[in-house]
Amino acid sequence: MARISPELEQILRDLNPWWTAPHPVRPSPPPYRRRHVPGIVAALARPRALIQVLRGPRQVGKTTALYQIAEDLLGRGSAPADILLVRFDLQPLREAGVMPLVRWHAEAIRRATGATTPVILLDEIHKLSAWDEQVKHLYDTFPVRLVITGSSSVLVARGQRESLAGRAATLDFPPFLFREVLEAWHQDAAGALPEPLGFERCFDATADLAAHVGAIHRQPAQRLHSFRRRLDRYYNRGGYPRLYSGEVDEDRWADYLVETVFERVLGVDIPDLFPIEQPTLLRHIYLEVARRTGSEVSQGTLADDCNAAGYRTTQPVVGRYLHYLADALLIREFRRYPLTRSRTARVPVKITLTDLGVRNAIFRGAPSLWESPPAVVGPLVETLVQAVLRGAGLEVHFFRDYREPGNRRSPIEEIDFVVEALDGQVIPVEVKFRARIDRGDVDAVYRFMDQHECPMGLVVTREAFRWDGEARILFVPLLEFLLAF
Repeated sequence: MARISPELEQILRDLNPWWTAPHPVRPSPPPYRRRHVPGIVAALARPRALIQVLRGPRQVGKTTALYQIAEDLLGRGSAPADILLVRFDLQPLREAGVMPLVRWHAEAIRRATGATTPVILLDEIHKLSAWDEQVKHLYDTFPVRLVITGSSSVLVARGQRESLAGRAATLDFPPFLFREVLEAWHQDAAGALPEPLGFERCFDATADLAAHVGAIHRQPAQRLHSFRRRLDRYYNRGGYPRLYSGEVDEDRWADYLVETVFERVLGVDIPDLFPIEQPTLLRHIYLEVARRTGSEVSQGTLADDCNAAGYRTTQPVVGRYLHYLADALLIREFRRYPLTRSRTARVPVKITLTDLGVRNAIFRGAPSLWESPPAVVGPLVETLVQAVLRGAGLEVHFFRDYREPGNRRSPIEEIDFVVEALDGQVIPVEVKFRARIDRGDVDAVYRFMDQHECPMGLVVTREAFRWDGEARILFVPLLEFLLAF
């Protein structure tokens, strides 16, 4: 019989209280489920389910999601002994590795109860050396269903590409959306809103997005005012859940974000996983992205700026560090549309932070969302907008070209985001966060729609709401846009 030390056995029993008291699951997870959780539970019910990979930065709710998955599986009739949760942020479990713990579970827990196919939940898997080989062996050799998480998505992504290709489905867990913050901590207010849409529904001809947003726009003025105040807080602090749960003191939110993201992820997680020759350069690049969030920048320009600041580096090193930051879900890079053009380091990309609160914590504040000039607050609004531009099979780009392609004397036109579906359809998303919007301000959107036969277009505004049915362009205020998805 497989044996582990009494210490390890007690740790596992503490982590898996349902073995002795299946209802309720302890520690009891919060009632709010992030949107991926029900889908993961459903996916685990399929024959020979793929490995479900949850990847994202620390402190966004991945461990909580595992307990919720266990609770939902129990609610669907799974045997308590079928579920094993292991947290590899605990040193004794990390030293044991995957297979000894799984074998002990099979012989000491499942065999004693006559349970069948197990569900194995492996948290912080990236903390194990050669974790991907262990997971591959487990999945290929035994009839198991697997969910794995990694705080540093860089390693999870690398392991999936090298060892788990064709075996895993990856789900990104970024910080909370504004709508998720309301659903989790202001249920009464969120309950008055229509169900949120996934952005991929914008490509569905049967989805009436104008009517959906209109139902939000027609909410009572007092409720919209309340949403607006909460949006101010989200704009300033971002979507890390502990800033809303009461676990972080009100006057410590900035310190918490700096410690969680700037110190731990940049200072520990990424350097532990990759050959970071200059840790201070990695931090400097992140700071430069934070300053320029929502702007276009080339790797060469960033390299020049880093050298001017006293860091001896090259464009390839800067490009590699940007890749690490993007794979860790700390930043997002948007390539120019269409992607058929040559992709070189000289071609600028649009870069945003994933979460605006981290920028505000580092720089100790943000310009007023509602009173600042559009040129000042516009890139920050774009950083809010990008958060909802996600969905199954979607790619997000930006557009910048001469009005007359190839004619360098013609004006340059830009679209902030271009969302592309698997079938090649595209939807332009332009941010015009100003009090008044004239037709000339959005001519580029109309021309882009005509040239690419888009199913619809979106212009995110400060207050203007209207549907141009002939052109199929929806003008939607930022508040309603964030509440819709």
